[in-house]
Amino acid sequence: MSRAKETVYQPLPKKRNGENAIKFLHKQLLEKYDPTGKRSALVAPGGLRAGDVIKVTYKDRNTVLGQLIGIKRGNYNVGTNLHIRNKMTRIGVEMRVPLFSPNIKNIEVVSRPKSYPSRHKQFYIRNNRLDVGDLEVNLKIKS
Repeated sequence: MSRAKETVYQPLPKKRNGENAIKFLHKQLLEKYDPTGKRSALVAPGGLRAGDVIKVTYKDRNTVLGQLIGIKRGNYNVGTNLHIRNKMTRIGVEMRVPLFSPNIKNIEVVSRPKSYPSRHKQFYIRNNRLDVGDLEVNLKIKS
């Protein structure tokens, strides 16, 4: 009985070059969802800060306007969320916006405050004199 000759395959090329698998995956996701680097620049140190008024435009043409009250920075920036607040008909509305969501078309800064409060997350503004008003009405008055 003779044995069949075993086939020997070429080794697979290394994709990660010894890099950590999680870091490699996050880098690939950033290249996929943020090829220009515009959204990564928003959460960089010179980018958005709590207190800025931002306008988020979705691909289905919905727009959301709100004051940024906190930025939750995820692992390697891929899981980053923006926490925005607005008042509509005197009811406070808060929303978490995933920064690298493929459903978001554009995020732009509408206005910045003259001076920023000392906190990076401004959850304390809820239901007191510092709370945001109806931002759409305020922006129409300023224009």
